[in-house]
Amino acid sequence: MVSRLFLFSNFSTMHQQTKNTLFLLCLLFLVAVSGVSAQTLVLHHADGSTTDVQLLAQPQVTFQGDRVLITSSVLNMDFDKHDVLRFTYKGKTSAIGSVQAEADVTQQDGQLVFHGVSTADRIALNTTSGIRVPAVIRHSGSDATLSLSAIPQGAYLLSVNGRTSKFTKR
Repeated sequence: MVSRLFLFSNFSTMHQQTKNTLFLLCLLFLVAVSGVSAQTLVLHHADGSTTDVQLLAQPQVTFQGDRVLITSSVLNMDFDKHDVLRFTYKGKTSAIGSVQAEADVTQQDGQLVFHGVSTADRIALNTTSGIRVPAVIRHSGSDATLSLSAIPQGAYLLSVNGRTSKFTKR
């Protein structure tokens, strides 16, 4: 009982910065102990392993050539695109179950070029609110080309054979 009184009497004389630090540490401890699961982007690799990326860091996933880059203010990750089989989401569920790559897609001269597709493949472009964007898709051999020149800047959902990816035209 004497030690408790001593602790509380000293607490009132502590500097405000020390009080704030103790409060923050206690809060972090409570969050860790409570088992709150963070929302996570999970990368599934060809060798069967996975990489978890905390979404709290607000990572940006980009595709450059044969690389998958994941960057934020606190991390920089670089993977060979052939090593990343799919992305899944771990945490509170949303309407998007997973995002998987379907066709090999590159961007060239203001166009999206889909390699290894046929005229039977379904390619669709929608706004993030689900509105279909009229787009002309030209087929040439095993490639299909979608011109981005006629669409305004913004975020879009690109669907190839029912598999959807998000991209941004800047």
